[in-house]
Amino acid sequence: MRTVLRTLSPETDHMSDPVTRLASLDEPWTETKLEKVLIEVAANDGFDHAAAFTLPSTDEQGLHTRYLLGNWSASFQRSYEKCGLHRHKVVVATLNTDPMPFEWDIDTLYGISDPSPSEGARLVAGAGWSEGVLLPVHGMTAICGALSLAGPGPLPPQTRIRQLQAFAFTFFGMLAAVRFEENRRNNPLTSRERDSLRLAMLGKTSAEIGLILGISEYTVSQYLTSAQRKLSASNRTHAVAMAAQLGYLS
Repeated sequence: MRTVLRTLSPETDHMSDPVTRLASLDEPWTETKLEKVLIEVAANDGFDHAAAFTLPSTDEQGLHTRYLLGNWSASFQRSYEKCGLHRHKVVVATLNTDPMPFEWDIDTLYGISDPSPSEGARLVAGAGWSEGVLLPVHGMTAICGALSLAGPGPLPPQTRIRQLQAFAFTFFGMLAAVRFEENRRNNPLTSRERDSLRLAMLGKTSAEIGLILGISEYTVSQYLTSAQRKLSASNRTHAVAMAAQLGYLS
C-alpha cells in the first residue's frame, strides 16, 4: 500500500481546515467553486477521487445514490452506474440510516480478494481505490447526500475525519443554497400548483385545499397531479418534499 505524505507550510496551514476553505469562497457561490474546493480538500488528504452524491429519499422506489459533482470522469461515472455501484446495498443502507462517517477498504466493502471479484470491485481497483470514507449529511429541507472520498490510502486520522465530516455538512448546506436560488428562478410550477402543494404540506386534503382556494376538489387533484409529473415524484408526499427541498414553495 502506498503511503501519501502531506506537509503543510506555515503560510498554508490556516487553510488546512476544510470548513475554513469553504468560508473563504467569494460570493456568489457556485457549484463550480464548490467542486473545486471539494477536489482540493480531497487531494490534500491523499484522495484522488472525490464526489458528491444525493441520497435516496424515503419515498423513492429503488434505493440508489446519484452523482452530483466531483472529479470522476464521464467514463468512470458510466461504468460505476453500469456495475450497479450506485445501488450497493451496504453503502446505501448504511448512508441512509447512520449519520456518522463510513470508512471502508476495498476488500471488506468490494471483496477484491475473492476468487472471482465482481465487475464493480475490478472497476474501483483499476481506478486505484484502496480505502475511502463516505460522509453522509441528512437534512430536512436541504440536500440529503454524501461526500465520497477514495484513493490509494491510508485514511487520515480520526481527528481529520471529523473535520471532513464538518466540511460535508457545510458543503451540502452551501450547495443547497446555490441550487435553491437557481431553482427558485427556474420554478416550473404554476402559482396554483405551488398553492396546492403548500397547503398539502400543511396536511390539508384536496377537499380542504379546494375550499381554501375557491376551486373544486377535482381541480386541486389536477394541479397536484401536474406538479407531481413535473417533479417526477412517485406520489403527492414525494412531490411536496421535492418542491420544498428545491425551493419551489418559497
